[in-house]
Amino acid sequence: MHKRALVLSALLAATAGSDLLAKEVQYPSKPITLIVPYPPGGPNDVIARTLSAELSKELKVPVVIENKAGAAGNIGTAAAARAPSDGYTIALPGSALAINTVIFDNLPYRLPDFRAIGLVAQGPVVAVAHPSAGIRSIAELAQAAKARPEAFSFPSGGKGTSPHLGGVLFNQQAQVKMTHVPYKGTGEFVPDLLAGRVPVAFVSPLIARQHVDSGALVALATTGEKRLRGWERVPTVAESGYPGFKVQPWYALVAPAATPDGVVHTLHEALQKALQSPRVQEKLVNLGLDAVPGTIRQADAAILGEAAQWKGIDWSE
Repeated sequence: MHKRALVLSALLAATAGSDLLAKEVQYPSKPITLIVPYPPGGPNDVIARTLSAELSKELKVPVVIENKAGAAGNIGTAAAARAPSDGYTIALPGSALAINTVIFDNLPYRLPDFRAIGLVAQGPVVAVAHPSAGIRSIAELAQAAKARPEAFSFPSGGKGTSPHLGGVLFNQQAQVKMTHVPYKGTGEFVPDLLAGRVPVAFVSPLIARQHVDSGALVALATTGEKRLRGWERVPTVAESGYPGFKVQPWYALVAPAATPDGVVHTLHEALQKALQSPRVQEKLVNLGLDAVPGTIRQADAAILGEAAQWKGIDWSE
């Protein structure tokens, strides 16, 4: 009788183990929510929507975008950090994920609250001016901002976003004091930029392209280490008199920290395949971005390195 009980217990344990394995193998078995911590229309949103179609194809379940904007991306990012660690809620933040840990004292999340799925893309932003400002180059911007500091402001989608980083870094390197004007998202400041209510901005090539081509904005410089593909006639800020100037934001997929290894690796593999899609690569090029395939470890290193890079910056405004 005792032997029979032991055999039965072993069978039950094996069955339970098989059930757990089956459940793990079955991931994903329902739609995945992809949180974008910014409003529709900005770079994060466009990248997420481009990527979601390919991820859905690879994972064979819908990947549904949920925009949770506000507080410089911190509201949506914190929501992702608090989500269940089951792989059914992930997020697509940008560099602000790391940079905000340097800027904000009472952040509703910490970097250890996340684990990387992988980097998605990276690329510089473009310094632009409204034609009414009468500025055609970075040198002219520095000269004008020194002569009339009260006349110059720059918008952003909130602290820690790439338009904010561009303005802050330029203020410090050019020794000017342009006023920072934060908005809820990049798409929300564009009407004021086009109307000349804010004279200059550091914006995604996605935002800048059509308005520069139409003459509604003037491209002054790009913020990468080398000239941007498709913008070869526009110099970098670094070659315009400010060596070492670089604002080159990245975008990444992340999951809550306790998400199981197997789930994260499934998502990582799907991401790598999505980044090889000609449709995704074409869209990223149009955005002025390069796809960044790579390992999870490389993504972790990039996120931690970004936080370290901005620790020496004076964020007072």
